[in-house]
Amino acid sequence: MTKFQVFQAAVLAVILLFVFLVVEGWHEAQSDPIVRRVTIAMRGVPTGTRPLRVVLISDIHVGNHAMSAARFDRIIAQVNAQHPDTVWIAGDLVNGLGVKSSDFHPEMLSLPLSRLRAPLGVFAVLGNHDDDTSPALVDAALHKAGITVLHDQVVRVGPIALIGENIRLPLSPPIPALVKQARKLGGMRVLMLHPPPYWGAISHEIPVILAGHSHCGQIVFPGFDNSYDYFHGNWRYPPKTRCGMVRFDKHLEIITGGVGAATVVPLRINAPPDFWVITFVGQP
Repeated sequence: MTKFQVFQAAVLAVILLFVFLVVEGWHEAQSDPIVRRVTIAMRGVPTGTRPLRVVLISDIHVGNHAMSAARFDRIIAQVNAQHPDTVWIAGDLVNGLGVKSSDFHPEMLSLPLSRLRAPLGVFAVLGNHDDDTSPALVDAALHKAGITVLHDQVVRVGPIALIGENIRLPLSPPIPALVKQARKLGGMRVLMLHPPPYWGAISHEIPVILAGHSHCGQIVFPGFDNSYDYFHGNWRYPPKTRCGMVRFDKHLEIITGGVGAATVVPLRINAPPDFWVITFVGQP
């Protein structure tokens, strides 16, 4: 085999590998989310407190090609099949980088999300795409669906004091006043925000942190990781808080990979979409 033939074979191999990754990534991005489950013992609640089942979802990115109307409806049905007491949405409900973005369609949120069935309500915080386009329009679409949007607010949901924090980049700790308000409401304190916070930035009074944003890296294979900003040469968020269930200090952090995709060409490789079913139980 000549050197030119070897070169041709190498080029062909690279092209075939690229095509394979695109096809697999496209398929994974549009697959039904994996349902991940965890049971958490609640602190600061009376013994025998009734369990609370929460479904945590994030990063819907409606308007992206990976989130067709049919797939959105399937995900809603998949969430309802878990029979949640309450549903919590950790931001990035829409796509786009400006109100005039061609993929910004907040009106596509209301009808599917109105089909969520959760007797204790559906609560959401906004993410960076929601904030970069039009928080007011996203808010309006969510209110139309019967969803409560938490803008640096605390609500009591069963035995939980849920702190919903607005998107802040660069990442910052929660407003101390929210922790104080949660303390007054009683129950176990849980923080929901869009991006995973930096370690050490959260009050020890908050034992559980729920986030999204990372897409679990979205495209992850040897030599490349979408959670690394190659242009600026740094991590978009701490790699240890990229995905899944992470214990550190006195906190348990759950980072969902989200159900959608944000990239123009919606690919997910080795980072399948997911949502979490979290069952909070009273300590014996």
